[in-house]
Amino acid sequence: MSRREGRGSGGGRDVGVVTAITPTGHVTARTAGKWVPLEGTSVVDPTGRFAGRVVRVFGPVARPYVSIRPRRPPRDAEAALLLGTTLIEAEGMHGAA
Repeated sequence: MSRREGRGSGGGRDVGVVTAITPTGHVTARTAGKWVPLEGTSVVDPTGRFAGRVVRVFGPVARPYVSIRPRRPPRDAEAALLLGTTLIEAEGMHGAA
């Protein structure tokens, strides 16, 4: 079973790939569709530098998008590095049911 399916070494499940940073600083990511995070799920990037929480799930049912509110809005250089990055579920920080 791969990490995308829920069992990776050293990390949580893949939440999605960052596709955009909004003017308000929210991060939009596209899920793979195999698993969709709940609103409230904490996420990080593989380096642990970016952290945030899923605030909205929207779009097509097969592969929805998630809107993530970061702990702090990313600076321009950070935003550029985030694009195309796969965000993962933070260990032990699952969303409320």
